[in-house]
Amino acid sequence: MDHNFEIGEVVVCVNARRRWYRLGDLKKDELYTVVGFNPYDGGLILKEAKSPRSGFNAYKAERFRKVDYAFAEDLLNNMKPVVQEKELIHIKERDFSIAAILN
Repeated sequence: MDHNFEIGEVVVCVNARRRWYRLGDLKKDELYTVVGFNPYDGGLILKEAKSPRSGFNAYKAERFRKVDYAFAEDLLNNMKPVVQEKELIHIKERDFSIAAILN
């Protein structure tokens, strides 16, 4: 086993191409949870997808990479100021006068 995945880890599929065998519901860029490993070749056994022709329902580890949580956090942090600014503009445009509230 040359991979460094762990049980319980969330991974992202980077290669969902079909070969001579079927890949079940595997989809590129989808997230999957590792629940085990094929004892013969180290393939990943995933919670969310089953390979119908594999005896151990496993996929080659090279089809996946670890999720980059730092990238996701940076992306979300960069989006927060934009969202907050849009919310402030929306609030400023509303009429908060007593007459508007009572109607």
